[in-house]
Amino acid sequence: MSRVIFKQGLHFWLDKREYVIQAKISDGNLKIIDVVTDKISFLSEKELVHYFVSGELEFESDSDLRDSKISQADLSQIPEHLKLEAFRKEKYVKAVIEQKIETYTSSSLMPIIKQVAQNISDSRPPSNITLYRWLKDYTRSGGDLRALIPRYQARGNYDSKIHSETLRLIDEVISEIYLTLERPSIARVYDILICRILHENHYRKSSGLVPLNIPHRSSIYRLIKTLDPIDKAVSRYGIRTANLIYEPVQEGFQATRPLERVEIDHTKLPFFVVDIETRIPIGTPSLTSAVDKYSGVIVGYYLSFEPFSYLSVMQCLLHSIQSKDYLKTTFNSVKNSWNVSGIMEILVVDNGKEFYSEHLHSACQQLGITIQYTPPKMPWYKSTVERTFGTYNTKLLTGQPGTLFQELSNQYDYDPQSNAVVSLSALQEMIHIFIVDVHNQSSHPQFKCPRSQVWTKGITEFPVRLPINNQDLKVLIGATDKRIISRRGIEFNGLYYNSPELARLRSNYEKEDLRRKTGKRQSEKATIKYDPTDLSKIYVFDPISHQFIVVSAVNQEYTQGLTIWQHRVIKNLAAIEADKVDIVALALAKQRIQEIVEKEWQKSHKGKTRKSMARWLGIGIDGFGVSDVSISTNESIDSNHDQSLETHQNFESLFNQTSSIMGISDLNNAIPVEQNPQANIYKNSQNQRESITNSNTNQPLSLKDKQHKKTVTNQSLEQLNSAAPINKTDDWSPDLLGWDASYGLPRGGG
Repeated sequence: MSRVIFKQGLHFWLDKREYVIQAKISDGNLKIIDVVTDKISFLSEKELVHYFVSGELEFESDSDLRDSKISQADLSQIPEHLKLEAFRKEKYVKAVIEQKIETYTSSSLMPIIKQVAQNISDSRPPSNITLYRWLKDYTRSGGDLRALIPRYQARGNYDSKIHSETLRLIDEVISEIYLTLERPSIARVYDILICRILHENHYRKSSGLVPLNIPHRSSIYRLIKTLDPIDKAVSRYGIRTANLIYEPVQEGFQATRPLERVEIDHTKLPFFVVDIETRIPIGTPSLTSAVDKYSGVIVGYYLSFEPFSYLSVMQCLLHSIQSKDYLKTTFNSVKNSWNVSGIMEILVVDNGKEFYSEHLHSACQQLGITIQYTPPKMPWYKSTVERTFGTYNTKLLTGQPGTLFQELSNQYDYDPQSNAVVSLSALQEMIHIFIVDVHNQSSHPQFKCPRSQVWTKGITEFPVRLPINNQDLKVLIGATDKRIISRRGIEFNGLYYNSPELARLRSNYEKEDLRRKTGKRQSEKATIKYDPTDLSKIYVFDPISHQFIVVSAVNQEYTQGLTIWQHRVIKNLAAIEADKVDIVALALAKQRIQEIVEKEWQKSHKGKTRKSMARWLGIGIDGFGVSDVSISTNESIDSNHDQSLETHQNFESLFNQTSSIMGISDLNNAIPVEQNPQANIYKNSQNQRESITNSNTNQPLSLKDKQHKKTVTNQSLEQLNSAAPINKTDDWSPDLLGWDASYGLPRGGG
């Protein structure tokens, strides 16, 4: 029986909880720590003895010691090579104990492992997880060296069953074949063992020795089962994977106040939505969410059909910072309030390329937000938002018609598209109910009260930061570029912007003209910011006042509510170079695209095609995120298309061009706001404000076949042009200007 002494490293059980003595204090008290919660307490030896006598305190029993690999035989009876192995392990263990390390982590153990391995010339140093296990066994045994004896010796003597030479061959095969990153099966290991035994018997027969018997396959399984699981994982899967499996779970960063740390991430919802009118499935939407680390409340989100990009991050940030006062007027079914807003201190993101955007860095820098990137393959650095995505799927979408179940789709006759019944506007309402009435009202695991109450109490003590005004917020979050101010104003994407204030700025920039400094024909460029979802205006930086001024587009009829993605598509159809824009040709192209989309929307049943058209049409604007843009024009540009025109092929070739649309995001416009029953709500309440529309991504549309990746052919353009003569009229002419670019977020005031 091992001796028990109250000293550093001793493990014991008190009230069914495991503790370890961390240190002995000078006043005679012992510093103990709960191995599960890391809670520190102080007890005297007298108190521990009292608990031991009363039966409340227990040390490791003899069966526990046997489980921790202590041989019951005398140390002198253990084979020499096993004692040498135990001595090797003891050198590592004692080196750690001498360092008096309080917490055994990879960063604290690896330097010691390297130093000891160098001192004893060990070519097989243990991993930090293996050393942690040795330390646990050694301290639990009270410092008994037998706790470090390899496991298989405690299972008995195999010499009576398997020849020692056979055991040697088994050990070789396991070490050289099984414990490798190729991870061969045990059956493969057994086949190789048979070959080696037959090869060995060939020499034994010529030497007059008794041939070795081939062991049964089950013997190999049993021996491999005795291997240490951590060592086996390190050898077969690598140290990183072994750490993920066996290293203690990291708790991650602990926030102390609301908005100290906000985690943001994307996910693809496994859920098909349908068109609100035709009930035809459109596709699976993408969700960007932001979660407050301290309270656990969801502070903002953004839903779209777009690939993830800076624009989806921008819109999620905008929604997170702004007030949610639209809730009661837009979603009456939501019972609670969503009084969450403010500028976060730290924004935690992963390593997606959209989070490395210069636009995002510039916006966060001006808002005073620090961007923090999570290390690769360390999900606990933003575990809060990761868990939130799990609750979306399990509590909101599971059981709803249209949910994607891969196993059902593969094995049974379950088609999520044919079962889809929920429109995007209905999904928006479902998400709001889930966030406000379910998630934010659920109990916080640490504070044991609703998350919304944790937020409310937290902001009482630590008030949140808010932007000075909504217009400043839009400018700060806008995308950044550089442009020269000429007599015609500023040219951006083939469109001109001008105003009296810009003329004054031009004179200031001319004074700083680089040609006067360097002699080169190069003018000083002004910093501009723009909303990719509304090209009707840009913001130009004034170096004198250090503020951005609003400069409107020269052609307001064309640019009102126009997204940069739509503008690029229109230019592709018009086949006009970016520096030679013809507004009339653009207007014609704009109408032809609208007609193609409207007709194809009724005919197409292809998922990707309908999803692309949904980007243009703005499916799901009903009741949530309705634009206040409602401008009509007296100009009527009618067209009469040939019904036999292959508009479907033209549509796909137009919307799937990598060279022209790459990196550009759209905001799904083209439905006149007048058709929306709730348009007047926003129109009346925001008629004194400018509206910056929402956006989704700067990624290209989903690519079709390779033959559709090229630009629109001349033949296609000729077909479209010939099918839409200006001198003919049709019964229907779309409103070119009443397009809505909002999608997923409420409009903020200007």
